[in-house]
Amino acid sequence: MSGQEEYAEVAVGEKPTTKGFLKSGEEFKQSLRDGRVVLYQGEEIDDVTTHFATAGGIAQIAEIYDEQQDEGSEGLLTYQRPDGNLAAMSYMAPRTKEDLARRRNGIKYVAQKTWGTHCRGLDMIASFPVGMLGYLPSFKKHCPEYAENIVSYLEYAEQNNLYLSETIVDPQGFRGRAGGTAVDLVPPERAVMRITKENSKGIWISGVKGVGTVAPQCNEIFVGSLHPPTPDEALWAFVPANAPGIRMFCREVVHRPGTSAHDHPLTSKGEEAEAMVAFDNVFIPRERVMAARTPAIANAGFFNLWTVYSHWYTLVRIEAKAELYAGLAKVILEVLELEHIPVVRQRVSEIVQFAEIIRGMCLASLETATMSEGGLLVPGSTALAAGRVFAMEKLPRILHILRDLCGQGLILRFHEKDLAQHAAFGQKFEWFLDTQRVSAAHKNVLMNLVWDVAASEHATRSLVFEEQHALSEPLLRDTIVRDYDYSEHANLVRNYIGLPPAPLKG
Repeated sequence: MSGQEEYAEVAVGEKPTTKGFLKSGEEFKQSLRDGRVVLYQGEEIDDVTTHFATAGGIAQIAEIYDEQQDEGSEGLLTYQRPDGNLAAMSYMAPRTKEDLARRRNGIKYVAQKTWGTHCRGLDMIASFPVGMLGYLPSFKKHCPEYAENIVSYLEYAEQNNLYLSETIVDPQGFRGRAGGTAVDLVPPERAVMRITKENSKGIWISGVKGVGTVAPQCNEIFVGSLHPPTPDEALWAFVPANAPGIRMFCREVVHRPGTSAHDHPLTSKGEEAEAMVAFDNVFIPRERVMAARTPAIANAGFFNLWTVYSHWYTLVRIEAKAELYAGLAKVILEVLELEHIPVVRQRVSEIVQFAEIIRGMCLASLETATMSEGGLLVPGSTALAAGRVFAMEKLPRILHILRDLCGQGLILRFHEKDLAQHAAFGQKFEWFLDTQRVSAAHKNVLMNLVWDVAASEHATRSLVFEEQHALSEPLLRDTIVRDYDYSEHANLVRNYIGLPPAPLKG
């Protein structure tokens, strides 16, 4: 048996290392010191928990792990399983509206800590095995060989409180893209992710996938394909981030490591790292494979069905972000003494409207939730998709308004040491920047926050992610058209003008 087989074979059988199914932030960090291969600008990172490119985002996640152990976290970040153990809310399988409401509260709480910029937080990819459970009958129908692995992997991930990532997107290079080369070419001429070998113990895969958000900072990676043209290129599986043969290539950082919380209240704390993930003859044991060699189900339609909780996570995260934007706008009005200007209030009303509509769509998705074929309650798809599209349309406008409210203050931001320097009239520089309500230093830190949230590289990355990498607008619009219940209203129109009933779909 090869070392690769030995390593992966025992992974799913590991037991929790702490009492119950929770772990501390330090235990989470320790779990990432596992020999994984992560590269940043050509150099291998020795320890992702200390390297400037990855440490900040890991520290932010570690804080949530610590909070999960607080007594007051039950019902918000944790829940009690039927066996009496406390487990992370991320892995709870919702069966009632109350369950969904609790998950929503937990997602919002965590999102508030990062201003919603962690697009792949603890709850995001953890919802993948939960969603698969909700559509287990379809997996059993199309992939009976692997379907039961869904139940066992969900139990394993919950018991070990894993932080998960995913890589399903083909790289933009033509050789690694499913439609980039002829399917009869062999590697490396056709370098699409594929199953290269299979036996009774598992499969071996090779190829490169993205977007790999938090892959360098997580415990395990979901790897898969969409619309593969051949069975060898069709797979959905989970693999440890340190599995032999995995190499991760991090993008350039967009946060501001080493800066103070005064100068950069948000971006000094770190970020979630994106990476392209290379799989070079990586062994995956059979118990970690959820589907393989089944192109019929490896399509966007079925994928978006069972990943509904992750799409809902995105909408709830944006709800938290929108509410913070409204609060930020209010503080700007107060600090800059702008409340008395009608046109300014009208601009702020757009932000409040945005927050209220997103909140309404979240509540509507709860109210219209339906039972999945596997017996889980899933958010209403039409309200969910409509809310996501609305957010995509309006987010650039909302960020523009936040920047515009600040006027010159957003450009003219200064280091604390500059404020203490002599300026004129025998006064320090800060004398000329005080408002009647706050000091120059407090005004400055507010402007720094707005910069981080609405104008920085970090803010641009977050916006691009919302637009491109959490299900694109055309796909969401297609969902709206496809899933909307027209029946009652279309019949009213037909009856009003005497049209016969619509023909039944064959």
